[in-house]
This record gives sequence, C-alpha cells and structure tokens, in this order.
Amino acid sequence: MTRKQPGGQNTRRYTYRATVSVSRPLVRRSTLSQRDPRAESLEKHARRQQEPVMMRRRVTMPHEAVQPLTWAERRERFRQPQAQRQPAQTRLVQRTLAQTGRAAPVGQMRGSRPLPRRRAASPVPARSRQRRRGFWRKLLGFLALLAVAGGGIGFALISPTFHVQQLSIEGTQNQSLIETIRHMGIQGQNIFLLNQSALVTRLEALPLVASAGLSIQLPSSIVVTIRERVPVLLWQSGNTIFGIDQDGVVIAPASQLSGVDRLGLVIDKRPAGGMHPGTRLRAEDVLFVEQLFAQLPGIEGVSPFTLQYVDTIKEGGQTVPANQAGSGSFVVISASGWLAYLGDAQNSNSLANRLQELQQILNIARQRHLQLATIDLRFGSRPVYTVKS
Repeated sequence: MTRKQPGGQNTRRYTYRATVSVSRPLVRRSTLSQRDPRAESLEKHARRQQEPVMMRRRVTMPHEAVQPLTWAERRERFRQPQAQRQPAQTRLVQRTLAQTGRAAPVGQMRGSRPLPRRRAASPVPARSRQRRRGFWRKLLGFLALLAVAGGGIGFALISPTFHVQQLSIEGTQNQSLIETIRHMGIQGQNIFLLNQSALVTRLEALPLVASAGLSIQLPSSIVVTIRERVPVLLWQSGNTIFGIDQDGVVIAPASQLSGVDRLGLVIDKRPAGGMHPGTRLRAEDVLFVEQLFAQLPGIEGVSPFTLQYVDTIKEGGQTVPANQAGSGSFVVISASGWLAYLGDAQNSNSLANRLQELQQILNIARQRHLQLATIDLRFGSRPVYTVKS
C-alpha cells in the first residue's frame, strides 16, 4: 500500500490497494480427492489470482495541516532522556499562496523549512606540495615588499631632494633675529630627520622670541613662524638700556628695538653687569612699575619725576636694606628735590594706599609750606616724611 499526499489547500489522500499475483503451481484435481473441500478452495484461490487486478482508490480530506518541529526543537527533544520525552507538539500555521499555488482564505497546513546546513568539522587538507608552494610565494612576496620599502627609505634619507633648501621666516621684520635663525644650521638637514620639538625649543629660547612654530612643506621647504616679545618697559643697567616685556624677560638693547621711545624708564642703581638679554625680572615688579607710570602723573606735585630702583639706602649715616622683604625698592625722584620710597610689589600695603598717602603728604607740605626731603611709604599705614633743614 502506498500513499501520495501533494501539498495544497485541497489536499487529498489517495489509497491504492492492489492484489499482487503470485505464480503458484495449480493443484491438480487428480492428485486430491474430488470430494476434498480443501482442494476446491485452493483451486478457486488460484483462479482468483490469475484474474485481472482492479485498483480501488480511496480519497480522504484532512481537517488540518500540521507543522513539523523546528530544528532547535527536534535537537532539544533528542537530548532529553527517553523517559522524559513527550509526544511531539506541532504548531499550526496558515497556508500561504507560495505553498499551495492559489489563495487559501481558510485552513491550516504543515509548515516546513529545510534544516540548516552544518559545516564540515575540518576543511579538506591541501596537498603538501601546494602548501609548500604557497609558503614560498608568500615569503618571496614579503621579501620583495621589504626590498621596495628599504629602497624607498634609503632614497628618502640619502637623496638631496629631501634636504632643507628653502627656509622661510614669518612674523618678524627684525633683521638681527632673522639672521640668527638662518645661522642655526637648519638648512641642509634631512627633512625627515629634523627634530622639530628640539628646534622649536631652541627658537623659543631666543630672548626676542615669545613663541615659535614650525611647518614642513615637502620636499625641501620649512616655514618658521615667530611671535616676537613686545617691550612694555625700559630698564637701564649701567650705561645700557634694555627692553623688558610683560613677563619680565630682558629682550634686547633698546637700540635694537623699535617703538620704545614712549616707554617708562627705570634706572637701576645696583652694580652693573648682572643684566643681559635673556635674564628675567619678577613679572610682579614689571606690573607694579607699569601701574606707577600710569598713576603717578595724576598726583599733583609729582611730575616731572624719575624712577629708580635701589637695593640699599642710607639712614643715619648707615647703609641698610631698602626693603624688609629682602628685595629692593622703587624710588620716585621729583624735580622739586624730594625722594619717595615706595617699596616694591611684595609689600603688604597696596599700591593704591601708598599713592593716596603720598598725595596727602604732598597736600600737607603745600599747606604748611614745607620743603620735603624724603617720604617713606614702605611700612604700610605708618608713612614717614622728613623736611629739609
């Protein structure tokens, strides 16, 4: 018995039943008794087997289609012990047009999908000859690539094409600074071996340079960008006047700088020789002096004046430190002949209070017609002044 079950909505089950003829020798009536019923039965059965076979078909309509278990469900069920296995639970799904070939508004069928293919546990091993041939090909390719890379690196390091031939300097018009940079040995170096950070450090170490930048333009050009220091104050040490920037750095002699004619001048009375381009003053003292030059002209009776810097003064015929803090003091020398000791930026009394005290003392001297000799404002709220005898 065979069954044929095509997929689709109107699924029918056909049952074919056929009688297979078996060739058996006929039982001769002569060998058995004519009255033997068994012989007659065998003879009728043999005649029936020799008759043509009539095929009968039985058609049945299933009420529903059952979807088989998925691969994961089947694997999980297989892993369970035999005693715990439950009968297969199947899911019912709606029929689809792709499965039946026509629209199926009602009815359910067995949903099926192919099992996933499993990869082989290990690839088919290659032949040993092919493996050796692939190894040598890779080795030769690597050596060729290494040779090309080595040749390119050697050409870049040895060829004069990549040596610095053009040096451009931007951001400054100072010829002395430009010549200094050009004589730093930058030209002629290999552009790939140039230590940029060390070169920038050398450039920024120059007294005239506040900051520097470096950019490389292949194959053989370098652009140096300079930001110069701007002098805000003039400082005279001995017979030389230097320009000082806001950070306290001694830039260069004033004769080498431009635009310094209107800057305030401080005359240093200390022994000369300790100041040169590149040395530093305290940035607080530079700011203190800038404020002095901005505010002293507004005090009546002070202008014109000269500002000096001393580290010792004479009191009672003795030389004493000019400041209790261990540093020097700025001294205002008026054209009227009096001196005012202001201290420096490290004094506890603010500059505004010291200038206010100076204004009050000058008013008192004007009202009383006093000839002032010295005014000492270094000791906070205890200003002292002396008059000429």
